[in-house]
Amino acid sequence: MELVEGDTETAEFWKNNLKKYMSQAIRKSIVMASGAIALSLGSTLPSQAFTVSYSGDTTNAPTFNRPETEGFEGGTNPPTALSSNGTAVPYFSQAFLVDTTGSYDVVGSQAFLGIQFLYQNSFNPTNPLVNLLSGNDPFPDEGNSGFNGLSLTANNQYFLVTTGFDNSDNSFGTFTNTITGPGNITLGTTPANVPEPSTTVSTVVLGILGCGLILKRKLKQAKSIN
Repeated sequence: MELVEGDTETAEFWKNNLKKYMSQAIRKSIVMASGAIALSLGSTLPSQAFTVSYSGDTTNAPTFNRPETEGFEGGTNPPTALSSNGTAVPYFSQAFLVDTTGSYDVVGSQAFLGIQFLYQNSFNPTNPLVNLLSGNDPFPDEGNSGFNGLSLTANNQYFLVTTGFDNSDNSFGTFTNTITGPGNITLGTTPANVPEPSTTVSTVVLGILGCGLILKRKLKQAKSIN
């Protein structure tokens, strides 16, 4: 709208609407700037990864007949047979769980000829093919076993077993395992695997409390008679 000298109607229009138009323009600029900042942050911020590391030592640890692996032994994955090389190898079993379903990596560094196995729900060294999900023999890259892209389910119980290749002195020692993935990783077992309190103990405690109340009642009665 063109402002003509002496045009009081046009002047009055701009006087009444200038603030409104300026306010709308400012709000529009702020919204556009905010969207640009959000887009920039969204494209540059990496997704968060969670990591847990732990160390152990299989020297003088319990032994088992481990499953065979794909590497040097040419087995299947998951393994379906027991190894004829590692019939009495020391092992270390670490329970863990994740709170987010997704893809996880395990990197293991061993000071010996290391092999790893992953179990779900439980691990029984006397029956090591049950609940076995995967095995890893890093042959020929000895000493660095692990897993890439493990598909883990939230709140499922897992067991990472670190062991050696055969029954020699080069199949046990110190190691460090690192688990990385999209969710929190907790070392240990779920509350569901913790034994419930003994009902026998509870019954005994209740019995003692009951006897105490009866004794108190009898003492009160005796005092009232006297």
